[in-house]
Amino acid sequence: MTTTGTYEEKLEAPQWLRWVLLTALVLLISTIGVRIGSGEISGGQGLMSWIPALISGAAFLFAYLNFLELRIKVSGGLFTFEYGVVRHEVVIDQIESIHTYGYRWTRYGGWGYSRGPLGRRAWSMPGVSAGVVVVLQEAGKRREYFVSSLEPMRLEEAIRVGMPDKDVSDDSNV
Repeated sequence: MTTTGTYEEKLEAPQWLRWVLLTALVLLISTIGVRIGSGEISGGQGLMSWIPALISGAAFLFAYLNFLELRIKVSGGLFTFEYGVVRHEVVIDQIESIHTYGYRWTRYGGWGYSRGPLGRRAWSMPGVSAGVVVVLQEAGKRREYFVSSLEPMRLEEAIRVGMPDKDVSDDSNV
């Protein structure tokens, strides 16, 4: 919904991704259970088997709880995007350029929350092929953020409303 620079959007991960993460967690737990039941894990060997399993299980659980929903908000001069507890805010009047863009995972180093070379960051959702790219100076460095959106033109419009009067045309270097 876009009104005077306010916009909110929630993107949910595709069902297949939810099942992959859940299946990986179940397989990890069941593998440990089988090894315990067969007597393979005991004593010091048992402890050494549990540590990587717990770390892997915690990572899958963290991903399942935090990376299956991307929330986007433009309000009060801020452009906010978040995956669960992983969140970033951009002050809109510091944005140098913005445009709608098709997502290229090779440019950003993957899907989800990813960090590519040259200060590129992506907050992308698998299955969503477009979004916006904003470029700004942040902490003394040039940063480029790609954020997935089902309505990238509306998102771009909402961000532009809060931008100061400067050249915000498409950046051909992006």
